[in-house]
Amino acid sequence: MVRNKVRVTVLTARMVRLEFAADGQFEDRGTMTVVNRRFPVPPIEVGGKGDALTVATGQLTLRIADTTRPFTAATTTARIGTGRGSVKWTFGERARTNLGGTRRTLDNCNGRQGRRLTGLDADGNLEFSGWERWDLDPGLLSRDGWVVVDDSATPVLGPHPEGTNSVRGRGWPEARPAGRRQDLYLLAYGTDFRSALADTAALIGPQPLPPRYAFGYWYSRFYAYTDRELLDIAEQFDTMAIPIDVMVVDMDWHLPGWTGYSWDRRYFPDPTDTLARLHRRGLRVTLNVHPADGIGPHEDRYRAVCADLGRDPEAGETVAFDATDPAFVDAYFTHLHHPEERRGVDFWWMDWQQGTVSSIQGLDPLPWLNELHWSDQEATRPDRRPLVFSRWGGLGGGRYPIGFSGDTWATWDSLALQPWFTATAANVGYGYWSHDIGGHYGPPPDPDLYARWVQFGAHSPVLRTHATKDPAQERRFWEFPDPYRRAMVEAVRRRYELAPYLYGHCRRAVETGMSAVRPMYHDHPDREDAYRADGQYMFGDSMVVAPVVEPLGQDQMATARVWLPKGEWYDTALGRRIVVRSGAGTWIEPRYLIDEVPVFVAAGALVPGQVAALRLNSACYPHLSVTAYPGADGTGELYEDDGVTTGYLRGQSVSIRLSQRTGSTSRTVRLAPARGSYPGWEPNRPLLVRFVGEAVPVAVEVDGRRLTMARSRDGFDLSSGGAAPTDYWWFDAAGTSVVVVLGRVDLERGTRVTVKRDRSLPAGSAKLLDGFTGLNRRLDAVASLLGTVSPPYPLHPDQNLAVDLAQTARRITIDPSQMAVELRRTRSNLERLAAVLGQYQAAWADAVALLFPEQRTQAAETVGQARSILETTLTQFP
Repeated sequence: MVRNKVRVTVLTARMVRLEFAADGQFEDRGTMTVVNRRFPVPPIEVGGKGDALTVATGQLTLRIADTTRPFTAATTTARIGTGRGSVKWTFGERARTNLGGTRRTLDNCNGRQGRRLTGLDADGNLEFSGWERWDLDPGLLSRDGWVVVDDSATPVLGPHPEGTNSVRGRGWPEARPAGRRQDLYLLAYGTDFRSALADTAALIGPQPLPPRYAFGYWYSRFYAYTDRELLDIAEQFDTMAIPIDVMVVDMDWHLPGWTGYSWDRRYFPDPTDTLARLHRRGLRVTLNVHPADGIGPHEDRYRAVCADLGRDPEAGETVAFDATDPAFVDAYFTHLHHPEERRGVDFWWMDWQQGTVSSIQGLDPLPWLNELHWSDQEATRPDRRPLVFSRWGGLGGGRYPIGFSGDTWATWDSLALQPWFTATAANVGYGYWSHDIGGHYGPPPDPDLYARWVQFGAHSPVLRTHATKDPAQERRFWEFPDPYRRAMVEAVRRRYELAPYLYGHCRRAVETGMSAVRPMYHDHPDREDAYRADGQYMFGDSMVVAPVVEPLGQDQMATARVWLPKGEWYDTALGRRIVVRSGAGTWIEPRYLIDEVPVFVAAGALVPGQVAALRLNSACYPHLSVTAYPGADGTGELYEDDGVTTGYLRGQSVSIRLSQRTGSTSRTVRLAPARGSYPGWEPNRPLLVRFVGEAVPVAVEVDGRRLTMARSRDGFDLSSGGAAPTDYWWFDAAGTSVVVVLGRVDLERGTRVTVKRDRSLPAGSAKLLDGFTGLNRRLDAVASLLGTVSPPYPLHPDQNLAVDLAQTARRITIDPSQMAVELRRTRSNLERLAAVLGQYQAAWADAVALLFPEQRTQAAETVGQARSILETTLTQFP
């Protein structure tokens, strides 16, 4: 409704647009921030006498005392909510409890401290300020009950310039018309964060679903790689069966200089062949581009650009970069980007860090560059999902995933920052931050820091390792010693196992606005501790992840401080159930070995996954898995689409409902018949079903058919003539799980897998099993340390007790009928093992038959480390 110089547009019952225009001309065009204002109109009441205006929606009441003047605190207020829970908003008021959003970049940040670039010295070197504390830009959520988005200075989008070929998208930016204008949005959602994010996603644009390969591992390092070296690295990944999907090539692909578009043929004699070889391995390739310096006369396509722009190439003048010039943008895409995309570049790393000012008032070049690249891909590859790898360009930036967070310092403080920073970006619909895993600047990270960073990356939106150009900044996992190498590789493999779970949640985010990685208070807005738990986050709907962000202690473990809401949770690292009865939730502080990641899954959750994938480029997951967690009945969903095209927006996808029922005598997982279809979907595939936290059953049935038990994961003991059976089950004692292996399942028909429980097991077996995963892993760590100092003759009659106890899981897997006996024996021997290790350490210190005293000292210290592990273990698993 319009009154005098004010227009109020009710978008939803809790989102209202307020405009003031001194000339009475209001703005209907989209802006760089806002893409949509068409919402179902809610019931409203309009009132007010004379120049006053009142608008009521049932959720808020807006009062403007004078519609002839700009909005001020004296004229413009709103009452939000009803009854005692209502709050007042006054124009110009600053929200005290805005929950934050994100920021453009983490360049030169070391945790919450950062340095600003201040200029160049006389020699052309970068100069920086001192260390300063920084904060996030405001977000769309607040505990005040309201948020205001001021769009007054944002450029609008007018018609495309005539005669352009490459320029696409929603329009061409223009400065706001002259004159006094105000354009703002009042979001009055209280702590209904889900509704706030859903509605604002419709306003500023949803987060599109990236291609599925983007959820795989990206190898990146700022290094002057030759083509041979890149191809060798790709081969090494495959030789060692380490999953990877994206090869990132930093600046050195092009001729020397900050900006470049021409291959350096000294490093890449035949770039077409190099890209083709990487593609044959199933890899995607992105190239780094800093476009700010324009196109110099040394570029291969300099003359073509000059011809399009009417420049004299003989003058040898650099063509300045200008994203606001339609002719330049046409030449930029036509001659610099499209030929390389045809050659095989899958997407670009747009590394813009050269300011926020352009020739159009209010236009930041960065978000406009992101828009241009996104819309250009939509035009040139109409059925392929665009992908832009760039920096945060402000509110609405979530329309162009994926975000490059910049160059941080390789420190524990930087790692500790990133879980909070990544999750909080969900408050502005920016769910796809990609960090330099391992850090960028500074001394090389210690192996445990790098391993913990990779573990976080495996449970973040995008997993991309990176480092500055420094020979010591190694990022290849196989160049690190065990146990760090093993921990990193297992984290990447776990990432690929979880890809269907993460991908499905990201698909739902397109409609809901709820990012897969998000703060705890999105799901628990009424719990005070949810706002304090900034070192953890929701990972989809069923998981809480609390990355370890501190170094290992003497016991080879590190602490994670975790807040868990009310309910039952399963600590996947320790294999332990945690029941939280308090409505306020509870804080815990477990300690974790280097190969353990604190991930807590809600009781009854069903997590779709896949087995042994090395790429994410198949039209559907080749080998499916479903992991069922204990404690309750539950449901889940497996979602699939082709992973590459935009067909998912037209309904070309498949959903399979998952359900779990738990009773006293059985536990059943059901895959309902698949719904939907798309080109390339395969209904008949292998399936693995894992029942976590389950004791040895008396039988396992699939659709009423009883399966045979194997004594190993590969079913080799059941083989006949060298051929393993297609369907069987085995008991994974180390993972306290019943694992069902099915060679082929018809997903169009669905299937039902049932574990028949053994009611004759001794009382207390379930309690003995609880936490055995973590206990067994610690016994393995103790035994492994002791194995490095095994003497040439016995020093203690029970010096192999640790090995004996560490083999408990193996013996149970071979003979599950002995589960209760073995578990009881292991638990009862823990205190005895502690005494034995003390005696063993003293025996090493007193050994006289060995030639080298330093060997005795080192061995005694190693046994001391094993004792430290066991000491913590006894407190964790009493």
